Amino acid sequence: MRQLTMRQVEAFRAVMRLGSMTRAAEFLQISQPAVSRLMADMQESLGYTLFRRTRHGTIPTPEARRLRDEVGSLFSGLEELNRRVFAIRDLEIGELRIGAISIYGNGLLPQILSRFLGDHPGVTVTLEVEEHDRIVDRVHSGKIEFGIVSLPAFTGDLDVELLSAEPAVCVMPPDHPLAGKRVVEPADLADVPFISFPRSSTTRFQIDRIFDRLRVPRRLVVEAATHEAVCNFVAAGVGVSIISPFSPYLRDSDRLVARPFHPTLMREIGLLAQPNRTSLVGARFRKHVDEYFRTAVRLPMGAGDAPDPARARRS
Repeated sequence: MRQLTMRQVEAFRAVMRLGSMTRAAEFLQISQPAVSRLMADMQESLGYTLFRRTRHGTIPTPEARRLRDEVGSLFSGLEELNRRVFAIRDLEIGELRIGAISIYGNGLLPQILSRFLGDHPGVTVTLEVEEHDRIVDRVHSGKIEFGIVSLPAFTGDLDVELLSAEPAVCVMPPDHPLAGKRVVEPADLADVPFISFPRSSTTRFQIDRIFDRLRVPRRLVVEAATHEAVCNFVAAGVGVSIISPFSPYLRDSDRLVARPFHPTLMREIGLLAQPNRTSLVGARFRKHVDEYFRTAVRLPMGAGDAPDPARARRS
């Protein structure tokens, strides 16, 4: 048995719906003999008769009526496929998988994704909060489309987009003596109880270098692994710290105030992706992220000028 062609099926459907080969030919904008030829070839391929000629015209056989139902299901499926094809193009449906280190996964991304999903309610998002190396591995393997991490860091051969770069801030309770200063310098922190990040972290390494270079002693009282833990210790009055201005805990707590720290210690956010592997949803999300950092509200600092924690790299 020869395979049916889509043209034969379309002609058959038109004949069954319109009741004659002449009207089917007009609908398909082909000649009536061309429709007759398509039906004859289709019957030969099937091995059974679809239409019988009577003195009242051509009428479908019971087999043709049964086939009409099957063809109707086929075209309903094609119509639904066509709808979903354009829904993917128009982002009415879609899936986005992102990975981020905890400071961004628990802080910035809920804000960014809230706006993005408001614009694209048919898109579903999976967010994985992992350590930096795990995120790099997941992007490399294609398990997630984007990774959002702190820079500088090892990223392999992935594309890296700098989303924002802002100076770190010194954070303390509102009633701390240093809260009255416009800018905090290393000498101000000499022998002040200090909450530190682990020795393995890039932030800890960079902060230690500043104090070692200036030979300013610190009193390290607690070492905590996350911004959340550091900020909680500071809010409890255990000590002060130097943290990223992108920390969500600066915005959400009235038990913390931040002051600019000098010398400047830049904190950078990067977006990781595989080269030339961005989906339609991913491209729209990337544009949305750029817009977010371009227009984000400045972080209130109290005294002195505030660094903008979400200012884009473009001026």
